[in-house]
Amino acid sequence: MFIKKLYGSLLLIIICLITFNLSAQTNKKQVKAIRITTPPKIDGELNEAVWDNIPVATDFFQFDPYNGEPATQKTEIKIVYNDNALFIGAMMFDTAPDSILTGLAKRDDFEYINADIFTIDISPYNDGLYAFSFKVSASGVQGDEKLSPYEKDVNWDAVWESCVKINDKGWVAEIKIPYSAIRFPKKDIQIWGINFWRNIRRKREWATWTFVNKKVSSVLAQSGELTNLENIKPPLRLSVSPYLSAYLEKNSSNKNWRCFFNGGMDLKYGINESFTLDMTLIPDFGQVESDDIELNLSPFEIRYDEKRQFFTESTEIFNKGGIFYSRRIGTTPVGYFDVEDSLKKGEKIISNPSETQLINATKISGRTKKGLGIGFFNAMTSNTYAVIADSNDNECNFITQPFTNYNMIVFDQSLKNNSYFSIANTNVFRAKDKYSANVTATDFKIVDKTNIYAIGGKFIVSQKYNSNEKPDFGYKYSFFAGKISGNFIIIYSQNVESDKYDPNDMGFLYNNNEITNEIEIEYNIYDPFWKLLNWYNNLSIEYSSLYKPRKYTDFGIFYNTHITTRNFLTMGFETHYEPFEVHDYFEARIPGRLFVRPSSYHFSYWLSTDYRKKLAFDCNLGYWRAINKNNQYSYWYMLSPRLRLSDKIMLKYEFFNDYENNDLGYVKDKIDSLSNQIIYFGKRNQTTIINTLTASYIFNNKASLNFRIRHYWSKVVYNEFYTLKENGYLEKSDYKNYHNINFNIFNIDFVYTWYFAPGSQMSIVWKNAINTKENIVESNFFKNFKNMINSPQANSFSVKILYYLDYKYLIKSKKKIK
Repeated sequence: MFIKKLYGSLLLIIICLITFNLSAQTNKKQVKAIRITTPPKIDGELNEAVWDNIPVATDFFQFDPYNGEPATQKTEIKIVYNDNALFIGAMMFDTAPDSILTGLAKRDDFEYINADIFTIDISPYNDGLYAFSFKVSASGVQGDEKLSPYEKDVNWDAVWESCVKINDKGWVAEIKIPYSAIRFPKKDIQIWGINFWRNIRRKREWATWTFVNKKVSSVLAQSGELTNLENIKPPLRLSVSPYLSAYLEKNSSNKNWRCFFNGGMDLKYGINESFTLDMTLIPDFGQVESDDIELNLSPFEIRYDEKRQFFTESTEIFNKGGIFYSRRIGTTPVGYFDVEDSLKKGEKIISNPSETQLINATKISGRTKKGLGIGFFNAMTSNTYAVIADSNDNECNFITQPFTNYNMIVFDQSLKNNSYFSIANTNVFRAKDKYSANVTATDFKIVDKTNIYAIGGKFIVSQKYNSNEKPDFGYKYSFFAGKISGNFIIIYSQNVESDKYDPNDMGFLYNNNEITNEIEIEYNIYDPFWKLLNWYNNLSIEYSSLYKPRKYTDFGIFYNTHITTRNFLTMGFETHYEPFEVHDYFEARIPGRLFVRPSSYHFSYWLSTDYRKKLAFDCNLGYWRAINKNNQYSYWYMLSPRLRLSDKIMLKYEFFNDYENNDLGYVKDKIDSLSNQIIYFGKRNQTTIINTLTASYIFNNKASLNFRIRHYWSKVVYNEFYTLKENGYLEKSDYKNYHNINFNIFNIDFVYTWYFAPGSQMSIVWKNAINTKENIVESNFFKNFKNMINSPQANSFSVKILYYLDYKYLIKSKKKIK
C-alpha cells in the first residue's frame, strides 16, 4: 500500500511539473545548408565550385580557457547536402600553420591526443538532449560518439569519410556524413541542432561556433541550428559485418595448446527513420581487453567496466533508471560455486566454465520526431555445465546455469528545457529453475527554462519469483532538487533502498537497506583570475541510516577543491571527516549484526602537469587515520609519468602503492555447540602494489599497435583475531588459523589493429594471464614476481577479420557491373 501511495504521489508531482515546464525563448545562431547536385571530392581541398558562395558559420567563442572571449584564430564552416549525405568544409585559419600539432592516436582515442581537433555535434531532433558527434584531428584520426544527458557513448562507431590537409593558411577538414550514419525525422523541412568545436592544442584552447556558457549545466541545449534542409529522406539503413577469427590457446590448468575457429555476424537494420535493429549472432569477445582484477576483502562485489563492443555501443537509452548492468549477461553461472560443494567421495572437477555462453543478443533503439525514445534489448545464454568425474573416471554433467533469457524495454520522453521522463523494465527468466526477476523503474528530470533550477528522481520496484518460495518485493526511490547552474550550486538529495530491494539479476547494487540524505554545495569560478584559469569547490554533508530497522550508520563531511593555473598545471585537494563512529551492518556478513568502526579522517592531494609537453606527470597521495588507540591508518601514493617520444610513439607508466595498518575485517563465522553464531574478525596489515605499463605505436590514422602490461600484487598478514560482540565491538579471541593471503594478477594485452576499409578491420591479439592466490606471503617484491612468473599461465593468440557490407554500396556496385 505504501508503494502504491508513493508511486501515485510521484506521478502527480511529475505531471504537475511537466505542465508548467515552459520552453525558453532564445535567439539561436543559425547557419544555412545549401542543396547541391554534384558532391565534392573528399580530398581536403575546398577549391571546387561546389563550395563557392555558400553561407559561412564563423565568429567562434572560446570555451577554454577564456570562456566567452572571441577565439584567437578564425574558423569558417560551410555545409552542403544532397539526397545521400551532409558535406562539411571547415577552414581552420592559423597564423602559424607550421605550429599546428599533428600527433597520432587510435581511432576514437581523443582524450590525450596531441593534435588540433575539429568536431561537429549534430542533433537531428533539436531537443538539446541527444546528439551525434563526429571529430577529426589535424593528423586525420577519426572519432565519433553519441551524446546524452547521462554520458558520452565513445564506443559508438559510424561509417563516414574525412580528409584533412595543412596549407599555408591553416588546415582544412572536409567531411562527408552519410544519412545512414545518423537518425533523423521523416519530414519535408528540417531544422537540426548543431555546434562546431575547434581545439588549438598548442594553446590548450577550445572554441565553439555558438557560445557555450560553462555556468550552464547543459552543453547541447546551447547549440545553434542548421536550417534549409529540405526533402531529404532517411535511407534504407542495412549493413552486415561478418567476421572470422582463429585462436591458438593454452589455459593455466592444461599443458596442451588448442586451436579453434569462430565465425559470426553483426547486423544493423534501420526499421524506419527513427529506429535501428542491432543484432549479434554467435558473438566472439575473446579479444576484449583484460579486466583490472583486484583482491576483494569487502562484503560487496567489485564492479568491472563493460568492454564488449556490442554491449557498449548505442546503449545510452538502456542506462535510464540505472537498472541495467550488461556484465550480468554471459557472466559467472549462478551455480558455479555449488559444483565443489556437490562433490562426493572420490569425485573431482574436470571442467567448470566461469562464463555462460552467449547465443545471440539484439537491440532495437531510436527516437521519434516527437522526442519519444524507445529501446528494446534481448539476450540469450545457453545451458552451462560443469563436468565431474568419479574415481573410475566416469564423467557426468552438472548444470550450473540453465538456458537464460534477458529482456529490457525503455520508454524515454524528451521534454523541453533539457528535461525528460522515462520508464524502464528488466526481466531475467530461467525456465528450468522456474525463476524470474523483474525490475521496473521511472526516472525523471525537470529543468526550468533558464536551465538553472531542476528537480529529478527515480522510483524502482524489484520483484523476484522462485518456485515454491514466496515472492520478494523491494523498492528504491531517490529525489534531488536544487540550483544546478551558475557559480553557486546547491543540491539536496535523498536515496532510499528497502531491505528487499535487489536489481542484481540484470543490474548492479553494492548494498540495499539504506537511507541517505545529502546536501551538496559548490562554488566555482569559471573565468580566469590572478594566476588561475579556474577554481572548483565542493562541500557535501551526508547522513545515512538503515531502512529497516531505522538505525544510524554514518555521518560524513566531504570537501574537495581543484584549480588549473595559467600554465595548465592542474591540482586538487580533498578531505573527508567522519566525526562519529560508523555503524557497519554489512562487514559481519550476517544480517542484523553490527560492527562499530571508529571515527576517522582522510585527506589526499593530486597533481597533473601539461600533457602538451613530451614528458608529463600525474601523481596522487593520501592518508587516512582512525581516531582511536589501535593505530589504524593507511596511506597511498601514485606516480604516473607519460613520455611522448614522437607523434607516433607514446609510453605511460603508472606505479601505485597502498598500505593499510591494523585494518579490522571479517575472517569467518561458525555455529558453536550451543547453537550460538560466532563471528571472527582479524587485525591485518595489507600492502597493495600495482605496476602498469602502456605503450602505443601509431603507424598512421588507420593502423596502430598497442601494448599493456599490468601486475597487481596484494599481500595480507593477520596479526590478531577477535570475536564480534553483540554490541558491535570486538574482544580478543584465542582463535588461531592461517588466513594470510598472497595474491597476484598479471596480464599482457598486445593488440595490432588495422582499419583496412570503412567500418572494416583486422586485429591480431596476444593475451597472457597469470592468477595466483596463496597463504604463504612473500615479503620481497622481486622474489614474489619471480615465483608468480614461474606459475601456470594462460596464453591466447588470435586473429580476427571483420568486414563491413552496406546495402546501398552493394546495390551501386551491382549497377556498375551491369
